[in-house]
Amino acid sequence: MEKDGLDLAHLEQVLTALKRSGELRRVKLLYLVSYYQNPTGITTSFEKKGGALNLLRQFERAARHPIYLLEDAAYREMRFRGQDVKSALAVKGARGRVVYTGTYSKPFATGARVGFGLLPEPLFKVVLHLKGNHDFGTSNLLQQLLARALASGKYAKHLNELQRRYATKARVMAQALKQRFPEEVEWQEPNGGMYFWARLPRAIKTGVNSKVFQSALARDVLYVPGALCYADDSARAKPDHEMRISFGGATESDIRTGVARLGAVLRGLMNR
Repeated sequence: MEKDGLDLAHLEQVLTALKRSGELRRVKLLYLVSYYQNPTGITTSFEKKGGALNLLRQFERAARHPIYLLEDAAYREMRFRGQDVKSALAVKGARGRVVYTGTYSKPFATGARVGFGLLPEPLFKVVLHLKGNHDFGTSNLLQQLLARALASGKYAKHLNELQRRYATKARVMAQALKQRFPEEVEWQEPNGGMYFWARLPRAIKTGVNSKVFQSALARDVLYVPGALCYADDSARAKPDHEMRISFGGATESDIRTGVARLGAVLRGLMNR
């Protein structure tokens, strides 16, 4: 990932390698969490969405079938600052290659396991059939509750409150990181979602067996090691000097305390 989303050069490199090895025919779609991505908090720009679709089109002939872009927009409504970024559906001529999905569990209620998808016609009936066999249909009760929340305006009211609450938490975490983390640690403040992504100097490891992780646990602080967030990639090794820090479920007081403890761990190890 780059600051504006998907690394198109690396995507082309991977597709080219698959073509050379004869494995491109196995590729059916590119999965992209495009808004305030878990774990990085990065949003993929509209230009890069178009670039990804162009790349997939270029490799379709060699694959001998359509290659779709699955845009997972689970966090899109959790934007608390900045402008909205258009979906890949808005790319000219791309509707036949974009699968757009969303959910109500993130912006409304974690227990509301209801989502939706916009699919090209060739996929719609097949996916509908598979879903019906998989779960026998989404809970009717949950669908009715959400329909009423949407129609009554309660959903929009709740969403506005959620956005304000997360904006405050993100601001608190950003202030704490500025005050408590060593200057050598890089991080980017998100415009939505629930996560900060921190990148330490490469010599400082953050994996589950590292001194950073074990020292943080000893102080009752838990982060997600960055290495756990990467898929296997033969083209490059998984980085082991990054971490995902979430402000979603924590109180403002806990955010300040947790960042202070984690910052102390980092300063102590980096000073050595």
